[in-house]
Amino acid sequence: MSLIFGKSKATRAGEKSGKAYNPRTGRTIKYVELYGEDSSILAGISDKIIEYTIPDGHCAELYALGVMPDWNVGAGASRLLDITLATDDRDMSLKFLCNHAGMNSLPYGDRLSKQPMRLFDYPMRSGSLTPKFNAGVKLQVKATAGAVAVADVVRVRARVLLYEPDDVSRYFGVGISNFATLPGGIDQTLPKRLFADYARLSAATLGTRVWTDLYSLSVKDYEEIILTHIGILPHTNADELKIYDHRNKWEAPEYEPYYKINDAYNALPFGDDDDYQETQKLPSVIIDHAFTNTDMKIQIKDAGAIIPQYGVAVQLFGTYRRVK
Repeated sequence: MSLIFGKSKATRAGEKSGKAYNPRTGRTIKYVELYGEDSSILAGISDKIIEYTIPDGHCAELYALGVMPDWNVGAGASRLLDITLATDDRDMSLKFLCNHAGMNSLPYGDRLSKQPMRLFDYPMRSGSLTPKFNAGVKLQVKATAGAVAVADVVRVRARVLLYEPDDVSRYFGVGISNFATLPGGIDQTLPKRLFADYARLSAATLGTRVWTDLYSLSVKDYEEIILTHIGILPHTNADELKIYDHRNKWEAPEYEPYYKINDAYNALPFGDDDDYQETQKLPSVIIDHAFTNTDMKIQIKDAGAIIPQYGVAVQLFGTYRRVK
């Protein structure tokens, strides 16, 4: 995901801005719609599709992001792998699987999309986990190609609000220089932020109906992750899925039958542009479970036939907190 400014790609990035007047406060908040596109990303390489510098005298809140992945008509294939966010080339640890073959976790929200743009959290609210940035920071949206180079256009749009000092004080109760230390901000000492990560099946299953790790993440004792949403790219040979806390031997659902993820009756829609259902919100009993000092796993079982490598994919959303 890296785009070089001064070359032809960079000229495609655009910005539209407007102002939202709030009659309750009499304040004017600046609204910015960021846009960028790229049609040349080398295999396994990242390009910056959007790079936007937060203007002096302002801070910024990113609250929605939409992607239109590439699509090669002749090959019937999409080459884009994922979208990530960064600031000044520092990764923000937010990873979104974005491929037009049923795996776009950031729907573009145009007239052909069955899903709206991905809303990160509600803006202009104290405690919201929207990503927050101070003046002078470069907000970057990066796109990574998979095993084959992207040669068709990828489009990205982002919705941003800009605040001046009085607005920050009124809405968030802090000075403008401390805006990025709020929840979701990039300068927190003990971060509390959004969690977004994904995985594709790394190796084919054995076809023997045994549980296989689709996703596994080591969560340290000073970290806490709560899962709120999960979306699955299903497969015709897939049967069940469960969420598993390895240390506590806790699983959800807690008994058979588990989530069914066959492509004919997938209980966990991915939330792709072409899905009629959005990424599913998990029930409160799962959201109430905090993963800490454990391996957080998503496990799947085949239906007695082999699921090929990359045949199933998962996108996870939730919250991350460093507790000490």
